[in-house]
Amino acid sequence: MTSPVNTPEPFRTTPSEPDVEPRLLRAFLAVAAKGHFGHAASSIGVAQPALSRQVQQLERLLGVVLFDRTPRGAELTPAGLLIVPHAERALEQNRRLVHAARSAAAGREDAVVLTVSAPLPGPPGSLLAETLRSFRTTHPRVQVSVTGLDDHDETAALVGGRVDAVLTWDEYPADGCVSEALIEEHTSALVGQGHSKARATRVTVSDLADDPLLFPLRERGHCWAQLHAAAQAARVELKVVPTAPSAVTDLVAAGLGVSAVPASFRFAAHPEVAFVPIPGLYNRMSVMWRGDDDSATVADFVAACRETARSLATAHPDVWRLPVRRPQAAAHRA
Repeated sequence: MTSPVNTPEPFRTTPSEPDVEPRLLRAFLAVAAKGHFGHAASSIGVAQPALSRQVQQLERLLGVVLFDRTPRGAELTPAGLLIVPHAERALEQNRRLVHAARSAAAGREDAVVLTVSAPLPGPPGSLLAETLRSFRTTHPRVQVSVTGLDDHDETAALVGGRVDAVLTWDEYPADGCVSEALIEEHTSALVGQGHSKARATRVTVSDLADDPLLFPLRERGHCWAQLHAAAQAARVELKVVPTAPSAVTDLVAAGLGVSAVPASFRFAAHPEVAFVPIPGLYNRMSVMWRGDDDSATVADFVAACRETARSLATAHPDVWRLPVRRPQAAAHRA
């Protein structure tokens, strides 16, 4: 006589794998963000004693101390620092679960949302625009949401699950993420039509030192590092004026300075500015995603990025070139 097979219950938790409620994670992240229990309680609209109990309950469930309580507030312990990105990702997955359920209730049970971060604004014909065009053709049921993040916010958003993939000028991934270099884009000087270099066939980095350089330092730190290194090599100092990415073209058109931008910006056909190549100056665009993300949608988006990069390099070799292929970066920054 054979013994009956015991089928495990899929949602049963064990003492070693406690069921953590989202409200406990929200309480933890609020204190982590504010560094103070009182301020955190106010930010999420709960009483401070209740917030303290929720954090204590989470600490008991996980078996670790998350905060060092001090007279000035609360400081994350090493365990707390480690848990922050996991808590952010868990809450993001919870939000997606709710979205999927509501989509199903509305009769869109196969709806999928893909959230992508990329440098914005992105001109028509750019890597972003052409990748999305290709991807939506083969994935008409996927809702693609595009957000623009500053360079220093990209990896945190990816690790925290707020975005699924990142198109970035940074090719070095954060822990737990993967990066693949896609394409290298030529850099052009952006000058007003009345500028003395507007009809030139090329300019040097030294030429940019003659005018105020309108550049998004905070938002495009990786591109600035490349430009700054070129200026140092040429032994010139650029008179940089920090400028929001969306304002650069209009301010250059108004004659307030010059800039250095990806060569594909010329596809926007702004009549009051000119794009002049800067020989030898390229920036590398990469795609990043979480290493533990087994989503077929993300994999297909990465494949679309790869194919689009090859097509653009072939169609516009004066704007793009394919990088020398390197092994995919591991999960640690060099």
